[in-house]
Amino acid sequence: MPSLVLNGNKITVRRESRRLVLSRAGDDRVASATISVPLSDVDRAMVVGHPQIPVSVFQRLMREGISVSFISERGKWYGTLHSDHDQNAARRLLQYRRQSEPAARLAVSQKLIRTKIRNQRRALQRLGANRNDGRASAQLDTLEQLRHLARKTHRTGNLAELRGIEGMAAATYFNRLAVFFPENTPFNGRNRRPPRDAANALLSWTYTIVLSEVDTALRTQGLDPCLGFLHEINAGTPALSVDLLEPLRAPVCDLLVLNLLNHAILTPEDFHVNADNGGTYLNETARKKFFHHYESHMQRKFKPAPEAEHTDLRREITQQVWSVLRLLENPTHPEAEFFLMP
Repeated sequence: MPSLVLNGNKITVRRESRRLVLSRAGDDRVASATISVPLSDVDRAMVVGHPQIPVSVFQRLMREGISVSFISERGKWYGTLHSDHDQNAARRLLQYRRQSEPAARLAVSQKLIRTKIRNQRRALQRLGANRNDGRASAQLDTLEQLRHLARKTHRTGNLAELRGIEGMAAATYFNRLAVFFPENTPFNGRNRRPPRDAANALLSWTYTIVLSEVDTALRTQGLDPCLGFLHEINAGTPALSVDLLEPLRAPVCDLLVLNLLNHAILTPEDFHVNADNGGTYLNETARKKFFHHYESHMQRKFKPAPEAEHTDLRREITQQVWSVLRLLENPTHPEAEFFLMP
């Protein structure tokens, strides 16, 4: 089901039985509007900025089992409020035990990074085919380098070596990805905290939104998102959530960003520079357009393989969480795979 996005500071929300009534005050550019949303049509909610929402609304969302993620207007994910209906302590105990086993962490991390690199390669293949650029020498060289790096993940002996391969793959990938950005929003390398241009602003924003969904999916299954395999325990970092984001960055986030920019759904006018820190961010109207296309992107049906049933990206996030559960039982489980772009 879709997400309910409460975007901006002019939204007010009230509850009427099992419906939410959303109102937006008008101004010189936008007329006032009110809509009613049945809670039965909502699977998750996102609060962006500072809409006016009473405690009774959050209480009802918790009773309905609807998680609520809080995102700042600058794209910082504050956290997620959830009902914690699945209080499965046994899963967390097993997770804590696996996290302390170097061999288990390495085995799972190898799967994660191998899948991430393969997805980077597949994303570039699709982009090259769409532009009839698939046989360009630079394209072929990049694809071969990524193939080689993906194979090297099998032979890594520790996490430090594996992270080094991940870093080389990221540099190779982003160097080639840059040619697919439009001229009015160029990508000249990854930068963040704060993002310095529109391309990086949109990449960071999209990573944050998907990360919040991954985190919610983990918590729903009773797992601790702060105990990861690849990423170290660090205060304020949901290490396992970031682990599961890695295979999704290229096929889910980067391709959406390029679609929004190359089709002029978002343009330079949809971004602004903050005077305090010099960072570039989406404005309120841009966020509204983003979420409209994001929901379509996440719910679009596809087949991961010719003989497979149809799925969508949200279901694939859940599948990744189930793979974690299998890997907790057996770190080399042959059927526990992460999302591989078709």
